[in-house]
Amino acid sequence: MKSLVFTLALLSAIGLNGQSKYNTTTLEVDGLCGMCEERIENAAYIQGVKKADWSQETHLLELIYNSSKVDEAAIIAAINEVGHDVKNHPATDEQYANIHGCCRFRDPDQRAKHGLGDPLCKPGETSVKDSSDESEQQL
Repeated sequence: MKSLVFTLALLSAIGLNGQSKYNTTTLEVDGLCGMCEERIENAAYIQGVKKADWSQETHLLELIYNSSKVDEAAIIAAINEVGHDVKNHPATDEQYANIHGCCRFRDPDQRAKHGLGDPLCKPGETSVKDSSDESEQQL
């Protein structure tokens, strides 16, 4: 009986220990179509990422990642690298220029075709977070 209790306690401790390495977060990523979805998810699946699921309807990327192997900044950089803007972290013009013509999510005509309003990031924005956003999150 003691060994059963010990084994259960050990398994619980191992299970809790393993789960603490994983972070879950959601990022807003701009895109338009199924090609964008595939590109965003593939870019986000870097070493340490367990789940990357982008919704074309909500533009939200759900992530589960191992924080001992990768951080959110590296995932954002990988998404920017393939030309997509993450809220408060725009891709460079050079990165954006490499995406397919039908995926030009910054183009007002393309956005209108897909029923979208303003893009997440405006041309010329920097990747510095707005301090007012941070103060609102702390409240």
